[in-house]
Amino acid sequence: MRRHGIQNVELLSAISRMGHGDMILIGDVGCPFPRHEMTKTVDLAVVDGIPKVEDVLKGVLDELEVESYIVSEETKKNNPEHYKTFTDILKQYNNKGNPLAEKILPHTDIKNLWLNGALEGKEVKTFVRTGERSPFSYIVLVAGVNF
Repeated sequence: MRRHGIQNVELLSAISRMGHGDMILIGDVGCPFPRHEMTKTVDLAVVDGIPKVEDVLKGVLDELEVESYIVSEETKKNNPEHYKTFTDILKQYNNKGNPLAEKILPHTDIKNLWLNGALEGKEVKTFVRTGERSPFSYIVLVAGVNF
């Protein structure tokens, strides 16, 4: 039995297989599943609101070296509370002493990334669905290296 850290075997396994440039999306309960089997799906949704995206984000950040993240324009504009929560959490981490780089894309681009990205040669390795019920509450983390 693990003492601490991520306890979900599927999520921990998916994180362990990630390399530099690979992406993991942590999304709300409304995010549709990828349209193919190339992106690993980990469904953590239990009941309404559990777990929250921010809880899963914290757990993943404690396990995965991250160099950058992607949020949607709509998250920033239409759900500023969650955008602030995400950025406050992410400010606590760095990659090789540098702040994590932020990229902002339109919702439709990020949705296409998680639905079809792996089919288009993008390294979208894992999609994590949470019980979060708040609009545009998702974030993409891009794995880095610590050397």
